[in-house]
Amino acid sequence: MQDLNYIKPTSLNLFCRGENQFLAYLFKILAPEMHAVAYRYLKCEAEAEDVVADCFEKLLKMPGDRRMQKFISNKINIKALLFLMVRNQSLDVLKINKNRTRILEGIQKEFPKLALNESYSNYTQSNFYALLATFPEKEKLVLTLTMEGFTKEEIVNQMGISQKTVSNLLCNARRKVKTNWGNHMI
Repeated sequence: MQDLNYIKPTSLNLFCRGENQFLAYLFKILAPEMHAVAYRYLKCEAEAEDVVADCFEKLLKMPGDRRMQKFISNKINIKALLFLMVRNQSLDVLKINKNRTRILEGIQKEFPKLALNESYSNYTQSNFYALLATFPEKEKLVLTLTMEGFTKEEIVNQMGISQKTVSNLLCNARRKVKTNWGNHMI
């Protein structure tokens, strides 16, 4: 590994002026070591690669005046900054993954899995259509078309009504389903 503790001022100045060849050089030299650091935290090759790429992308997107301030005026060591970025980004990924797991576990506890079979599915579907039969025709049509995958624009064109009307009809239909579903699942 080459010693990057001392970087030629000309290379750093060029980088600060927007010349990104120096960043490509840093990537070539530092990426394997940075990947190893990220992998120690994440235990996942793909996530470690993403973290390293994200860190270099942040430097690449950094405006020239900010680069000048950080690396020339404040004399921040670019190698140290990159490794700090890798550590912080890895910790962020861990936190996000932990939160996702916690949320999914909470959802699974809140809504236990139902043993879905064909008769239950048919029962639910027939009750939904019984509920839908109580709706005014336009609300029923808008909700049915939405469930079939049509966009609001397609519904507007098909029904010849405004997009605001479609939104209102859909909102009313959804509200009615929410409030009346329990009455039809007897």
